[in-house]
Amino acid sequence: MTIATLRTVLIPYTDHLESDFLMLNVCAKNRKHMNGPHTLAKARTIFQSILSDPDIYAMAVLDIRTRDYLGHIFVDRHASSEGELGYIFDKQYWNKGIATEVLRAFIPDVVATLGLTKLTANVDTDHEPSIRLLKKLGFEQIGHAKDEHGPYLIFQSTFGAVADENSEHESLSSTAFLDSNHRLGLKTQIHK
Repeated sequence: MTIATLRTVLIPYTDHLESDFLMLNVCAKNRKHMNGPHTLAKARTIFQSILSDPDIYAMAVLDIRTRDYLGHIFVDRHASSEGELGYIFDKQYWNKGIATEVLRAFIPDVVATLGLTKLTANVDTDHEPSIRLLKKLGFEQIGHAKDEHGPYLIFQSTFGAVADENSEHESLSSTAFLDSNHRLGLKTQIHK
């Protein structure tokens, strides 16, 4: 399945995207807020798990016109109806609204495809652009934690459940964000 937005196309990973994925994930600047860069061997191991692990739903993000590799998005399913969202974009595509565009198309698709009711996302406490993005997408901060890489915030969004009336944000599952087919009301096309 592919998903097309105004500027991007999201496609499932194949072997031919390995070098793009490796370059993205060994770059210190790209991974500054993601526990630092991976070694080439570690990035290669992660790529192989993307291809083979049925609990990882991942897509490559390409420029819709040039097919240049822009980034990587995924959900790692932890339980039958819960998953953790992750995303990384090459530094040259930051602050252009691409992550917002891509995630607004990807999240409803992955929620429907995997039958998820909850998504979480962890973000470094000082990664303001990602914090703003998650809030814009309807995620709410539910906690904070610390690991060997430092402190981080925990965000969550629920789907198919009654929203908390005290919520400051509308989630992507609210009627304001979904069309009659329970997909985002953006100009996106999903091809199976």
